[in-house]
Amino acid sequence: MFKQLKSFVFGSPLDSKSETEERLNVPLGLAIFASDALSSSAYATDEILIALVGIISISSVSNNSNADVGLDLSNLFMCVPVAFAIAFLLAIVVVSYRQVIKAYPGGGGAYTVAKDNLGPSSSLLAAAALLLDYVLTVAVSVCAGIAALTAMFHATTGAQAVIEEHASVGLALLAIVAIAYVNLRGVRESARVIALPAYLFIFCMLSLITVGVFQSIVYQPPQPPVYHGVQIGVEHLAFGLLFFKAFAHGCAALTGIEAVSNGVKAFKEPSVQTANLTMVLMGSLLGVILLGLTYLALVHQIIPVEGDTVVSQIARAVLNKQDVFYYVIQLSTMSILLLAANTSFGGFPRLAMILARDGYLPRQLMNVGDRLVYSNGIVLLASMAAVLVIAFHASVHNLMPMYAIGVFLSFTFAQAGMVARALRAGGTNPDVKGMVINGVGALVTLLVSCLLCLEKLTSGAWIVLISLPMIVFMFRNINRHYETMHHQLAVPSKEYHPQALDHTVLVLVASLNKGVLPALEYAKSISKRVEAVHVELNPEATIQLQKDWEAWGSGIPLTVLKSPFRSLSGPLLKYIDEVDKRHEHDIVTIIIPEIMAKKWWHNLMHNQTAIAIKTMLMFKPGKVVTTIRYHLSE
Repeated sequence: MFKQLKSFVFGSPLDSKSETEERLNVPLGLAIFASDALSSSAYATDEILIALVGIISISSVSNNSNADVGLDLSNLFMCVPVAFAIAFLLAIVVVSYRQVIKAYPGGGGAYTVAKDNLGPSSSLLAAAALLLDYVLTVAVSVCAGIAALTAMFHATTGAQAVIEEHASVGLALLAIVAIAYVNLRGVRESARVIALPAYLFIFCMLSLITVGVFQSIVYQPPQPPVYHGVQIGVEHLAFGLLFFKAFAHGCAALTGIEAVSNGVKAFKEPSVQTANLTMVLMGSLLGVILLGLTYLALVHQIIPVEGDTVVSQIARAVLNKQDVFYYVIQLSTMSILLLAANTSFGGFPRLAMILARDGYLPRQLMNVGDRLVYSNGIVLLASMAAVLVIAFHASVHNLMPMYAIGVFLSFTFAQAGMVARALRAGGTNPDVKGMVINGVGALVTLLVSCLLCLEKLTSGAWIVLISLPMIVFMFRNINRHYETMHHQLAVPSKEYHPQALDHTVLVLVASLNKGVLPALEYAKSISKRVEAVHVELNPEATIQLQKDWEAWGSGIPLTVLKSPFRSLSGPLLKYIDEVDKRHEHDIVTIIIPEIMAKKWWHNLMHNQTAIAIKTMLMFKPGKVVTTIRYHLSE
């Protein structure tokens, strides 16, 4: 029944030969691995503008042109140069990861590059940063999707959307569950579900940018609303520092770029060429959308407003808010933000599998599920993201300070590793161009990482800086356990002479019934030293058992253990230890008779004593626990 239910919910199991059929072509790969990077363009411009001019309360926004108090937008002109700088860095990162994909077609991205070229410590830090950023991507994406829904409500009603905190948390958790469910059904199936909203978002953004740029060139842009009655806390920073601050904030646009390099094996053959083409298309689309939206924000003098998004404001400025296309844009933005989490569901399980294969994460993460996906990794990612959503109340602003730090650390390790690889393999014909590109990229991404840490240290980045060494410490402890286990289980190199063992069998008896008799006969068949053990919880029942034992005990001695406090475990464990000390090189087998009902729900009406005893004995060395089941016919 469980198997049928599982097949109905998640789909019929796929055999291993179907793995090649589940691989992705460029259109589906773009939908799976680029949704995070493309969606980041929906809030990257917001982050640039927040750094330049701050954010204002929605109550301070007015369309009243007679307002006598205006907002100083003197720093707003810097947004386009900042966007160009981010686009330039994006190009460097894309070129660098194309080299990573070519050099490491097995996947793993920054972790694999750092492991081969920078050493284990750097690779583990890169892996920790990536895994943490994948979790944050899911949390930030779904919360940003809820924020887009709020902005659309604001545009419809003209007032701040009233969505209770617990409702936002509930919607975000529901989105995480839905995305995880789609991914558990298989790679191609999840790609088909995500492809439509992903390509709808691309179409909407390119159309909005085309119309907006055309208007700005041919027509006079409409007069922007006046922002008044609020003091914007823009610090008096030097021009260059303010530029780099906005640059660091806007680099959130680059999150998700590395996912393709982690999942090369998910692409159709030739997988390297397919993955590289996907990477170029993703980078190109992201650059065009980021530059287009930032330009339109400058043209229409748009600044971040609490409860509204920059994309929503641009769409209202370019279109009429009653225009159907405005709502299509908002719905597509909300969809891509929600589905951006899918990039993490494609990258996190694969990276976790590689780490588990290397012995740094539990080996269960290597298991491939019925639908040829790493089901345990998907469930783990969804659970961790759900905890973050609950802990931070589904707030994008609460989560954003921790975001992007990890991915830029991984960028730095990946590009530094490629430089080290080129230096080591340079010979007489070194790849100077590649080393320069990767070297510049490593320096810039390291600078961005430092700026992000300094800028957001007090607002949440400290959590990331504490978490990364803790995760690396966890990796090392897991690896130490596996190394110790491998050492202890290794077959000795010299000739092995097994020692003869005495064998004592204890049959646990609660009462004498037809379920106990086969257990007694089985015990006699495996050892000459057999003993039945009864823990006295009810003296009257013990007396009856002793009377019946003379007739039905099969000549096996019965030992009754007194239990004045009516405890089963205490006297039993103590007696087992006593038996264990009687003979040298002894193995003690505990046989537990167990009654099995025909219908599963009948078992709910019985004490699960056998499970409790097996759990108690699980960690006691030199003990073998055997269950002899007696199945009821009705």
